[in-house]
Amino acid sequence: MRFLGGFSYIWRTTIYINQMKRTFTTLKTFPDFDQAKELKRFLCKNEIRSFLNDNHDSPVGDFEVKVITTDLKNATRLLEEKTKQMVGEVAGDYCLYSYSTPQLYDILINKDVWSDFDFMLAKKILHEKGMPTDADTLYSIKQEKAKNTAKPKTNQIVHILAGYVLALLGGVAGIVIGFLMWNSQKQMPGGVSVFSYTDVERKHGRIIFGLGILIFAIIISLRLRQIPN
Repeated sequence: MRFLGGFSYIWRTTIYINQMKRTFTTLKTFPDFDQAKELKRFLCKNEIRSFLNDNHDSPVGDFEVKVITTDLKNATRLLEEKTKQMVGEVAGDYCLYSYSTPQLYDILINKDVWSDFDFMLAKKILHEKGMPTDADTLYSIKQEKAKNTAKPKTNQIVHILAGYVLALLGGVAGIVIGFLMWNSQKQMPGGVSVFSYTDVERKHGRIIFGLGILIFAIIISLRLRQIPN
């Protein structure tokens, strides 16, 4: 009976915890505990119930600030008001004021990497410069950046020459350079993989790789013949 009572307690506790998880929604996620604690303190000051979910031991490795689902809209509004106030009070020597226009746009199109404060301040600085920050403009900039990132590397003449020289010398480095130039790929933000080098450079890479294998095989063969029987 005692065993059944203990099992019943664990079962009820598990159900309660699961219900609590469904009741609360993540408001913000931070990589740093102090930042998460500061937000929790701010919410408490404004009479919004919240709790800190510590994931630093998990693969995610972050700290979540959760609020009751019904309070999410109000908590988001308060957080935005606080951020706007901070942006209005920021000093003119803050680092973002020294950023170039492309760097400021980078902040807007990579919002997840930056804080709400930096995002809002970057937007304000761009407005002061008379630059547009609407969704269509940001989408166009993001697409153009992705297109430029997808372009293969250029002016690889030094790598090509080095690959041929090392391949002719019979070095493994020549084989490696040739293979990388031939097959190297990079992953785009959308998950698509593209070749890192142009078609002409990849052709040179294939030749360097084959030449390196051939010379290396010849050298090994000659050395084996020199071994006395």
